[in-house]
Amino acid sequence: MFRRANKITSLLVTAAAVMSLVPAYAADVKKVDSQDGKVYNAVAYKDGEFYIDGEVNNKDEAAYYLANGKYNSLSDIDSGSDIATYGTKYVEVQDGDYYIDLSTGKVTDNSIADDARDDAASSLRKKVKADTDGRYTKDGLVGAADYLQTFTSSNEILGSKFGQVWYATTLKAKNTTNGAQSTLNVFTDGAGNYIDADYNLGKIKVTTTASGVSDKSVYIDNTEDTYDAAKTGTVSAAITQTQILGQDKDYIYRTAQVTVTTTSSAATISAIDGKPLTVTGKTTPFTVSGNNVSFNVIQKISKAQSSSDIGGAKYSKTVSTYIIADSDGYNEAFSYSNYTVANGKIVGYNKNSDSVDVRTATLKSKDGLYYVDLASASTGDDVKVYDSNKLAIDVDSDGNLWRLNGGYIYQWDNDEDWNKVYKVDGSFDQLQVYDKDNIVAWNQDDEVYSVIGGKKIDDTKTDPVTPVVTIGWVQATDGTWSYNKTDGTKATGWIQDGANWYYTNTAGVMQYGWQNMGGTWYYLNPISDGTKGAMKTGWQSIGGTWYYLNPISDGTKGAMKTGWINDNGTWYYLNSSGAMLANTTVDGYRLGSNGAWIR
Repeated sequence: MFRRANKITSLLVTAAAVMSLVPAYAADVKKVDSQDGKVYNAVAYKDGEFYIDGEVNNKDEAAYYLANGKYNSLSDIDSGSDIATYGTKYVEVQDGDYYIDLSTGKVTDNSIADDARDDAASSLRKKVKADTDGRYTKDGLVGAADYLQTFTSSNEILGSKFGQVWYATTLKAKNTTNGAQSTLNVFTDGAGNYIDADYNLGKIKVTTTASGVSDKSVYIDNTEDTYDAAKTGTVSAAITQTQILGQDKDYIYRTAQVTVTTTSSAATISAIDGKPLTVTGKTTPFTVSGNNVSFNVIQKISKAQSSSDIGGAKYSKTVSTYIIADSDGYNEAFSYSNYTVANGKIVGYNKNSDSVDVRTATLKSKDGLYYVDLASASTGDDVKVYDSNKLAIDVDSDGNLWRLNGGYIYQWDNDEDWNKVYKVDGSFDQLQVYDKDNIVAWNQDDEVYSVIGGKKIDDTKTDPVTPVVTIGWVQATDGTWSYNKTDGTKATGWIQDGANWYYTNTAGVMQYGWQNMGGTWYYLNPISDGTKGAMKTGWQSIGGTWYYLNPISDGTKGAMKTGWINDNGTWYYLNSSGAMLANTTVDGYRLGSNGAWIR
């Protein structure tokens, strides 16, 4: 094999020169040494496990499974084969002829993906048949009996790499529902645990105006029911799916169009979520046609089933519907060729020939308006990539976007900036990322590559060389936890690790329970919890008392709230200690047993 003249071959062959965790807040960039070798294809997985196809580690051309610092040849796999990732742990090779389990390195010729699709379709069919008594017709979509469904790869919902596979399909509506639409969108996991995505709307506030009577606001929470308008007539809503944007562990995100309708022209719709339909000199997201008002939304749909059903069919436990508008209720545009979901935010991006355009959307609420907060777009020379037709852009297992250009590996910060994470060989034009600790980057023509996250090996010894420094979370002999940075020092203050936030004191020791920081209270999981030390958000029952802690998307993430709060249209009261009050009266308003204001 030809080697570049400036590369040095030695008996000590390193699968990676870096075994480090680079925190998102770190300003320094870690330099990664490169190795001689030709890589055709590669897939990074967790814990230093990789699929690498090529002439690497002074070995002959072959497909290899790299784990514990050792390259194991995969005899059944032809080098140079096309590959794709599938499911939570597989590499699909040769159009599905073989599957490699990246957690073990085992190769199987079982049709993993096809079998999973068949099982999912069969399970969905059985559960829908057993559950529904009035939601769907039995002929499904193709005229055969018993809700027949067949799935292909086109039914799979795109999401983060190595995430759980979910499927999207449609079923024929049995009765007039959702604006008399003939089909309904259904999402399901591989076991047939499905949700009807076209029923639950969350809470959409609709205000109607009629001559001679006061305006009336109602909250529409589904597409099945009707709601009283300000005068004679009712209000209802329908939703039409336009695109599934992606998924994360708990939610599926999609764009859709909502249409709100009144049955009488005597009561016209004047506002949605408290925002007027027309504003002089401004463009609103609302389109008015007779008694109908339509607007585009992004929906965040929980994968968990509600305890209730509609016509016997299961629907989502929680849905939030965000108008594609800014915080003032004015129209916004958020349309890209590709999307990824990272830490609850939606990142849209377009791949150009030598650059990538990126913009982040954060789903927020303010004064009853559920809206899409768009950060500044990143375009032009600031977002160059080596060649987008190769693998110079990738999405990791947490949905984070990465790019490679000019000898640097960058990670999108899910806001407005690209962070330099690694300095690599300037010729690299392809990369594969599992997370910031497990990456492969290479240039096939220049026969050079780097593996970030593998273990260092000396071929003259039996055992791998032990890394000198432990990076990341470490536990001391007294049971306390600290976070070691790449330079070996302890991190202090707030630390983001994956989707979770932690706090370490000035000595670098992880804190637990209630913590007061600058006059603001936060709650960090106790050490007995599986995610010990992780900052809690949202509603939390602590010691038998309910508290509300700001969500991650809020600027004061995790901060304990006091006073009146509006949660999806329902008002609650939290006293000065943050405790939710119930079965009492505050400021003349009666609170029920669940703490909600009884209107």
